[in-house]
Amino acid sequence: MSESQKQPPFLGIFFVATAGQNGSLLGSDEEEIVLLVLSILNTSSNQVVCTSPFVVQPRTADINENLLSEECKIDFKLSDDQVRTAIPLETAIEQLDEIVRQNAGDEEFTLVVDGQLPLRQCLHPEACAKEISLPAYYNSFFDLKKEFAKRYEVRLEEINEMLEHLGLNPSDEPSDSILSRVNQMTLIASKMLTDGYQFETKEIINMKLEPGICSKFEEVDSNCVVRARGLPWQSSDQDIAKFFRGLNIAKGGVALCLSLQGRRNGEALVRFESQEHRDMALKRHKHHIATRYIEVYKATGEDFINVAGGKLFLFPLKIARGLN
Repeated sequence: MSESQKQPPFLGIFFVATAGQNGSLLGSDEEEIVLLVLSILNTSSNQVVCTSPFVVQPRTADINENLLSEECKIDFKLSDDQVRTAIPLETAIEQLDEIVRQNAGDEEFTLVVDGQLPLRQCLHPEACAKEISLPAYYNSFFDLKKEFAKRYEVRLEEINEMLEHLGLNPSDEPSDSILSRVNQMTLIASKMLTDGYQFETKEIINMKLEPGICSKFEEVDSNCVVRARGLPWQSSDQDIAKFFRGLNIAKGGVALCLSLQGRRNGEALVRFESQEHRDMALKRHKHHIATRYIEVYKATGEDFINVAGGKLFLFPLKIARGLN
């Protein structure tokens, strides 16, 4: 889902890294966030207002030593002092919000991220799991990859490829890894503004599951449906939507499976707004609700209709695995 309006006065170039997989697998392993970097760009003057990095301490870190993994320290060139002064995610969110209010005031401010994963697969699920309230501006964003493709009519997946396409030399940027990626993204956004591009169509993150009725005669795209298995039996449609927080579920898009006795059996069919969101949902295979891991498989539109339309529908395990 997207929303079109005039270009906001301020863009927040936002970078997220975790203690685990990053890049195209960001958020797929449920590892906690260890780095947040925000650069605020004034779209009128095309000038950077400020750049603020935050080293984040995972809750699973050793409380006594207050250390991140050696791999994280090497990847982002973090000094021992930066690691020792790492702060909890909720504190980093609060301090970032103060920076936004100090520099953007009451004017509109919209985040720009490298793809869908930093917010949809990483920050929103972790904040939800930790019961951290996020300011409203985290519920919409510009996807730099998509905006770049609109302006230059070429889809590039890597920041270095985008820089090369624009004739910008990454070596001109500071070598400090904690800032280099957000600085490179800011270079790209600034160049796009210079070339006359308007950032106007926001990606929207739905925060509530909207009710809806699905007819048994409705056509449902099989590329938008997953099956979730291993759910706590008491799980409601809202609990399932919370598990998939950050991804947009279609109206009435959660259908709970029932046993022959009419009881919930720990399975559900979930229909997303697009294949892009379905594909991100599949990467949450074996993510957790409390101590239970949830299996997520591909399903079909017919499967969804059979359940949402009122038919009892049981999934033999061999069939479910065959759909993945």
